[in-house]
Amino acid sequence: MYKKIISLLLLAVLLTVSLTACGTGSKTVSQQQSQEVITVSVPASNRQLELAISKFQQEHPEYRIDIQTYPSSDNETYVKNLNTQILSGKGPDIISVAGLPYDKYVAKNILANLSDMMASDKSFDKSKYYSNIFDAMKTNGSLYVLPTSLTFNVLMANQGILDQSSIKIDDGHWTWNDFKSASEKVTQKDGAGAGNRAALPGVSSMDMLNLFTGGSYSNYIDTNNKKASFTSQGFIDLLNTVKAFGDEKLVNSNVQTDTVSVLDAAGRGSIVFYPCNIDDYFTYWFMKSALNDHLSLYNIPSSGNSGSRTFSTNSLYAINKNSKHTEIAWGFLKVLLSDEIQAQDMQVEGAQGKPGASGGIAMGGFPINRTAQQQKAKQVIDTSKGMTRKIRLKLDGPGEISLNPAAMTQADIDYINKFISGLNTYANADPNIDKIIQDEAKAFFNGAKSAQETAELIQRRANTYLGE
Repeated sequence: MYKKIISLLLLAVLLTVSLTACGTGSKTVSQQQSQEVITVSVPASNRQLELAISKFQQEHPEYRIDIQTYPSSDNETYVKNLNTQILSGKGPDIISVAGLPYDKYVAKNILANLSDMMASDKSFDKSKYYSNIFDAMKTNGSLYVLPTSLTFNVLMANQGILDQSSIKIDDGHWTWNDFKSASEKVTQKDGAGAGNRAALPGVSSMDMLNLFTGGSYSNYIDTNNKKASFTSQGFIDLLNTVKAFGDEKLVNSNVQTDTVSVLDAAGRGSIVFYPCNIDDYFTYWFMKSALNDHLSLYNIPSSGNSGSRTFSTNSLYAINKNSKHTEIAWGFLKVLLSDEIQAQDMQVEGAQGKPGASGGIAMGGFPINRTAQQQKAKQVIDTSKGMTRKIRLKLDGPGEISLNPAAMTQADIDYINKFISGLNTYANADPNIDKIIQDEAKAFFNGAKSAQETAELIQRRANTYLGE
């Protein structure tokens, strides 16, 4: 019986090969040989990128888009290989530069000027996109990198507790000292000194510093002039504030720092604040449901009067200036910005997603395209209206929590969109700067160095790195 099945399979294969040899296959090979190849280098592919490639190749069969990927866990290899290629005048046509020090590529005249391409392309309508985001990404007045999505950095707060404590926050001007003062007022301790209610969950001093510097990176780094300002009073206040949270037990060590645990604790009133990225309307919906409509979002504190409204992105592309296909590469980036593609979710297979996600990690991010964003806003409103069961979110460890779904309204959408329209600073975290901060901050948190000494050491090393 098994031999018969194998024989039939072999016959099917032979027939397929025979038919291919008669013309169908040779035509496909001929088409492939005549196609121009455009390469896109990314750490890992995602659904949005693959759909854009399919759409582009259908519209332009004379071109083929090839994706060059490296394992997401091997980012160092990706960066090293990419640098070797592009600094030698070669490399891919389109480059994913999210998380990379792309300003160094701009300084070496490696990336194409996208502002010039937009200006000369009569089919490109900038008004369809969030122009404030494009403006914030410019270097020396021109755009060299193109974000296709964004997330923004805020401080989530339980407004009900703030109101009970008569705390008013002016997040357009508040400082780290203001934040510490508010945190002291909302923290409640029992006789043993453990926080029954604390300002933040059980985050370590180093992790807390990373949370806050990640959202305000550009407050301390001037990439255009290659200068750091870590000796500013704002950064020194930040160091002292972070250390005080641990010393004065303003954190609740019983609350884990994964998103679901934070939402659960915030809803129960065990914590009051948490710095986070809002990456889509559904994230806000989860927060609103967890806090029973007592949710407020505040801008991250700073040295005061900074006017900085930060955002980040995990989807950022540039065109290699040395490419033979710069105009075609720009055409592909326009497909990535189209209504159809922007309305799709980015998704990378093989990892756990955000709360409620399955079958891969939903990378998140608001579309840069306004029309696509309106579609996503309608989607979350419709979903919330039709939700009759509780929202179940899995905890980082064993167990899960259930939330009573709150209705999303147009007022909620307008609230989020107001934040997005006011964003003006790209929080481009550089792993090398992050490492410098972590290396030098250890001695401060251990009590071996003062905040001033630590800031000066970070400043010196950061300026040396920026000047390389």
